[in-house]
Amino acid sequence: MKSTHIETKTGSKPFEAEAELAAVPDLKDPGVVLSLLEADQVVAAKQRTQFGRRNLSLGVRILLWGLRVYVVAMIVIVVISAIRAMHPAP
Repeated sequence: MKSTHIETKTGSKPFEAEAELAAVPDLKDPGVVLSLLEADQVVAAKQRTQFGRRNLSLGVRILLWGLRVYVVAMIVIVVISAIRAMHPAP
């Protein structure tokens, strides 16, 4: 652990400065926040947080549909190639 030396109101005592820093939790860290909540509070918070569908622009929707078509076409090509490799031409 890194030693922290902070000038406090009571004087220059590194151990008291570390105790003061440890007493204040960092609420920006999600792990610290979850450790401070009780189990039922965590469950209630997770139930309230629901992510719906995101509104995508027309360009992004076209891009996603293009990628879907590309994936399906590649699957068809791979399947055809695998079938031809298993049954070589006479």
